[in-house]
Amino acid sequence: MFVVVNVDDLGLHPAVRRAVEDLAGLSRVSSTTLLVNGPDAAAAARFSSTGPGSLGVGVHLNILRGRPESPACEIPGLVGAEGLFLGDYVALFKRYLSRAFTPTDAEREWTRQVERAYALGVAPTHLDSEKHIHVWPGLFEAACRVAKRFGIGWVRRPVERVALSRWDKGSLRARVLNIFALAHQLPGARGVACPHSVFGVADQGADLLPERLAAYMKRVRPDVLEVVCHPGAPAADGSDGPLPAEYGPMRIAGQWGAERDALAAPGWSDALAQAGARLVHYGQLDPATRGLKAGN
Repeated sequence: MFVVVNVDDLGLHPAVRRAVEDLAGLSRVSSTTLLVNGPDAAAAARFSSTGPGSLGVGVHLNILRGRPESPACEIPGLVGAEGLFLGDYVALFKRYLSRAFTPTDAEREWTRQVERAYALGVAPTHLDSEKHIHVWPGLFEAACRVAKRFGIGWVRRPVERVALSRWDKGSLRARVLNIFALAHQLPGARGVACPHSVFGVADQGADLLPERLAAYMKRVRPDVLEVVCHPGAPAADGSDGPLPAEYGPMRIAGQWGAERDALAAPGWSDALAQAGARLVHYGQLDPATRGLKAGN
């Protein structure tokens, strides 16, 4: 079993970069995804090129927040009057339902975001997205086409196989996401693969615990599992500053400290060892065989 522990939102804020650095040093996270239009993207890309060699870096595809890489006139259905993404999940979903934008529009923007990652010195190991928007019908296929175009071997398919007996808020969140994720066939594009399942959608914040991961691995037995997490470590003196207003209201900062503390706590190495699992990043895995590439 191979486990990828991925931190979303690198590039969003210095707090995320700081948490990735701390947790990679503890061998608790193995992977992260870069939000290329984030305020901290350039600094995050520099860190990723000089940080731990065992850290894989992908692209966090984004059509929800901030300023697009594409000219607004090329993706009018994805932006508001000021040329920014809408910053509102519900408003974006309404536009999706009304076909105000197409998968081709998203694919165009995501292509430019991957190009931006390369320009920043990042060779992406995989793709995922802000709020898992890439699993909306039609958009998943677009994300897989982008991956194939750049030779990126892995795309997140956020299926969390929650227990049938569980009906709390977290499990409902995972089940709703599963409706989208399970509506797609696995990518037919040769050279593009998805993890068997994920962990961290139902259990977030202080509930992201090694004993829960251990129970999940024992019950589900995935060959490739991705742990999705959102830790952050804000500067103690408050010098990081707030997120720019153009990103819209965000609640994710409320998870930062809890998930950073949860991931820094003991028990994670034991959970992996008991499952016979190895901590890796996607760049170490062959999408065709779902095993380690030669030399890893």
